[in-house]
Amino acid sequence: MRKLKILIACAGILLVTGCSKNVHTGKSTAGNSVNNVINSQIAESSEAQSIKAFSTDLVKSKNSYDSADYDLTTMSGEMVYATVYQMMTNPDKYVGKVFKMDGTFYSSYYNSTDKYYHYCIIQDATACCAQGMEFVWDDDSHVYPDDYPAENSNIVVTGVFETYREDGDKNLYCRLSDASLELDN
Repeated sequence: MRKLKILIACAGILLVTGCSKNVHTGKSTAGNSVNNVINSQIAESSEAQSIKAFSTDLVKSKNSYDSADYDLTTMSGEMVYATVYQMMTNPDKYVGKVFKMDGTFYSSYYNSTDKYYHYCIIQDATACCAQGMEFVWDDDSHVYPDDYPAENSNIVVTGVFETYREDGDKNLYCRLSDASLELDN
């Protein structure tokens, strides 16, 4: 029993340290303020990097955004993870902001609400800490599965960040609303 506890503790330490190391330099970024790192990366991204051009094979979106307040497609894997983490832990700061992100498409049906929910699954640089961001495509008039891409398709989603609660549920949820959806080839 004691060996099992030690093994579980070691596995937990490995998981935590795997996500806190900078892959490129091997230096820990745990001492930096997440907000400082995010703001620094956003400034560098907007000045130093050009925006990726994506395929628009899936051109059924009604919404088109000229720019995004936060373009996760131009950020490093570490910064994407940090930004999405901040969105989840401090959502009020981001409500009403336009986000652009790329990842893989995933959908899930929940019996309690009798609805399908659609997600953009985002991997961090080490591919150990995936996070899913729910999105509502356009005005939610698209029919699943007919109008949606295949599961695990690479997608680019741009939409307005919002929070909401389901009827009878005390939990606060985050999503991108009025989102545009494109396939990323």
